[in-house]
Amino acid sequence: MLAGTVLIECEGGFPERFLNEASNRHIALWDVSRKGISLFCRCKATDYRLLRPVAHTASVRMRVRERHGLSFLLRPFRLRWGLAVGMILFVVLLQLLSSRVWIIRISGNEQVSSDAIREVLEPLGIYEGTTPSAVDLPQLQLTALQQLPELVWLTVNFEGSTALVEVRERQEAKPIIPDQPTNIVATQDGVIISIDAVSGQAMVKVGDAVTEGALLISGVMDSKVGPLLKHAEGIVTARTAHTLTVTVPFEEEVPDVTPRVVSRPCLYLLGLRVPLYASIDIEGDYTQETTQYPLCAYGKELPVGVEVTRLIFAETECCTRTEEEARAEAQRRLADLVKTLQEEVCVESELLTEVKTDEGWTITGTYTCVESIGRYEPLQMDGK
Repeated sequence: MLAGTVLIECEGGFPERFLNEASNRHIALWDVSRKGISLFCRCKATDYRLLRPVAHTASVRMRVRERHGLSFLLRPFRLRWGLAVGMILFVVLLQLLSSRVWIIRISGNEQVSSDAIREVLEPLGIYEGTTPSAVDLPQLQLTALQQLPELVWLTVNFEGSTALVEVRERQEAKPIIPDQPTNIVATQDGVIISIDAVSGQAMVKVGDAVTEGALLISGVMDSKVGPLLKHAEGIVTARTAHTLTVTVPFEEEVPDVTPRVVSRPCLYLLGLRVPLYASIDIEGDYTQETTQYPLCAYGKELPVGVEVTRLIFAETECCTRTEEEARAEAQRRLADLVKTLQEEVCVESELLTEVKTDEGWTITGTYTCVESIGRYEPLQMDGK
């Protein structure tokens, strides 16, 4: 009970008369028990004063043994009114703030940035401080998907003071080759190693040299009833040649290894931002990165913490290289290009040529590769 209860011990006199008199005066007593010569019972704290004339009538002596209730807990603070007001305000603010959204989490996006999604959702009612009841979810989904064509699905779920925005991005559809007559032609020059014509008629043999655009598998096949037009299918493998060239100058402007970074921290609380830095205009080319460090309680993020915005300046420096340094850098850059080439084709051999000029060092690599060189091409009919 908010008013509190007390445990009373009654000694001497006539305990039975005490209980009868209390009942006649409609004073509730419970947990009545007898221990030795003492009578124990409980009553409301506000009724304790009403029991004094009853005890006098029954010639018993009352003493309070226990006190329970909020009124007794707050009694030591009755002179500290500021603390009581603070507690009341805390309860009121807690009720008000718990009914609003203070944390917005976006998941499922890889190509579309979270900032872009926030910009679209904010005018639709999803922002820090909004109330879930004010959000028209069906209209929000329709409008958001119209403004973000990269998404195919979006929904918002509310968990306490957190809005969970889940999205699904549109997957790029793989090109579907229509069921129409096609040829397979060469994408580049090479010497045929193998040809596997699943559908259509092979027009080259193993060992033939072909050039880019040459017909490899034809979609026109002879039959007893005349030419048949088919969608050519097959794999043609050839030995090809690729040339990679890298030039590294002796003097070059390169990005600074340790660029200048300016950090701008601010304190955020319930949607408010309090800057912790001097507001000074900064000139120059830079990229901006923002990271939030929220406070956590019981494994959940709170709508309060520190947000740090880092301004990373794109600065360059002049790099002067010796002949050996330029040659080593050229070899490194060429190795990166070869690694990318090996992800697409099989490299059998290489032939390197190095040339030193007044400006820098040049390395040219000629690579003998094995790869598939066929691509589809619509069959061109005469008169069409």
